[in-house]
Amino acid sequence: MWESLGHNCSVTIPAGTLVPRDARDFGSYQLIAKLATGGMAEIFLARPTGSTNRDVMVLKRILPHLAEDEHFVTMFRDEADLASQVAHKNICRVHAFGEYGGTWFIAMEYLHGVPLSRMMTRLSKVGKMLDIRIVAGIIVQACEGLHAAHEARDAEGQPLGLVHRDVSPPNIMVCGDGTVKLLDFGIAKARGANSRTRTGTVKGKNAYMSPEQILGKGLDRRSDVFALAVVMYEMLAIRRLFHRDSDFLTFKAITEEPIPDIRERRPDLPPGMRAALLQAMARDPNGRFDTAQAFGNALRNAVATLGGPATPADLARLLVTDFDDEMASRDEILKAADEPAPPPRPARSTRPPPIPPVRAGAAGEIGESDETKPSRRPGTGPLDAVPSMIVQPGTGRAYVPQPPHPPHPPHPPGVLDLSGTMLPDSWMIDPNTDLLRGHRLRSIRNAAIAIAAVAAVAVAVFLVTRASDSGPAGPAHPVVQAEVPDAAEPPADAQTGPTRDDIVALSRFGFFSITANARTQIYVDNKQIGETPLTRLPLPPGPHKVRAIGPRGKVKLLNITIYGGRDTDEGSITW
Repeated sequence: MWESLGHNCSVTIPAGTLVPRDARDFGSYQLIAKLATGGMAEIFLARPTGSTNRDVMVLKRILPHLAEDEHFVTMFRDEADLASQVAHKNICRVHAFGEYGGTWFIAMEYLHGVPLSRMMTRLSKVGKMLDIRIVAGIIVQACEGLHAAHEARDAEGQPLGLVHRDVSPPNIMVCGDGTVKLLDFGIAKARGANSRTRTGTVKGKNAYMSPEQILGKGLDRRSDVFALAVVMYEMLAIRRLFHRDSDFLTFKAITEEPIPDIRERRPDLPPGMRAALLQAMARDPNGRFDTAQAFGNALRNAVATLGGPATPADLARLLVTDFDDEMASRDEILKAADEPAPPPRPARSTRPPPIPPVRAGAAGEIGESDETKPSRRPGTGPLDAVPSMIVQPGTGRAYVPQPPHPPHPPHPPGVLDLSGTMLPDSWMIDPNTDLLRGHRLRSIRNAAIAIAAVAAVAVAVFLVTRASDSGPAGPAHPVVQAEVPDAAEPPADAQTGPTRDDIVALSRFGFFSITANARTQIYVDNKQIGETPLTRLPLPPGPHKVRAIGPRGKVKLLNITIYGGRDTDEGSITW
């Protein structure tokens, strides 16, 4: 509805259509096209009034029916305030925040690229997988953006204690220039933020929540590390990890079920990369990396012998080679926005002229996320095509794509899942409640009933046997005893935490860390590893020779001993 535009007209603008030219004025901006409608806001392609055609941005406007809701307005303002305090190349920039016609809005950069969710859906359909270096390159950049958000400080220099809480494939964009951008701080939370989660709500896409987020415990940056590790697992496997047919089953999978070994899908995965993935996905936050930066450094070290993580130039070539049609579809939006007004003709309908819809997975589209932002076209020229960096898959089921959804009308307050389906508020529960408590109580009850049944059968068998022994002699009858399983024995799939194979695998190597006060090249057993700092480089247990080459070719030799599953930190080399 357009009451807040100041035009006194009540026209519904569907997502994926141009805004009528007589309704484009929005204060200092011109609204060009409506990209999406979510549970809390509308997303428009816009440009500052009087600017050039290519100088576009995204304007996110709170829905009119929520403009009077103090809770949503405060949460919307918190999002703008938090995002504006985080300036980093791997985070979508916020340009302005304000109010016009009684409606609050956020103006942010327009990113021209492909969301990670769309990339994985496409790969699933064609039965292919991403190269390991590509996965590492995307996740390492995402780690840098997350670390910047976690380290953000306010105007007085105090840490914000920011936690994104919604790290998921739709909120990670690979831009045309190879830059990876973290999107959507709509439900991010900082220490001391004004907005408060309403009683009985859990926020974030449920298939990427950390165990502590599901159980209503306190969150810190390690919760985002867990979510990013789940994203990485799905990028490697092209397969959903925790998603199930119901929210309860999804929560149970995250908190209790054994995690399938990634080597079943990717036997080519370097041991160090698997070790980093396992550590980042530890169910106990104390077992994870302390920071997203440490997670990224571990991935760099793990693929150092393969040439290191994919560079932004590698990622840009990937989009040109394998996702050129996706990029072209996004160009259509800009072309439609720049077309001159058509000549007047007899009006048959009040519906505005359509523009090519944003494909499923595009940033800012309702099918991906309620508040995901689109992206800016890079200023670089076309790139030469190169061989595809997508590899053929191994065996196993493919990543299950979600079919594209038509644009939705404004929704009541709720949460959108990966497919764009609105989850009703009845799904939300008290954040301090253990979501699995009822399941455990039913399990205890069923076990008690089974034990009672076993006892009853045993008593019956004893009485029948005793009566037969004390009765008159007669022909002997064979006694058939049914084999009753021990009801107290837990099922085989009830194991939680790392499996025995994981523990054995971890014990097959230890971790080596070293830093230096100047740029230093590190060689281990005559193999070049990379530059300092090296954090938790996986090495087989036993003695190793380390050669450090510092400024002006100075060399230091170290003899180290690695113990399985343990860290060996040589500290800092001083030149």
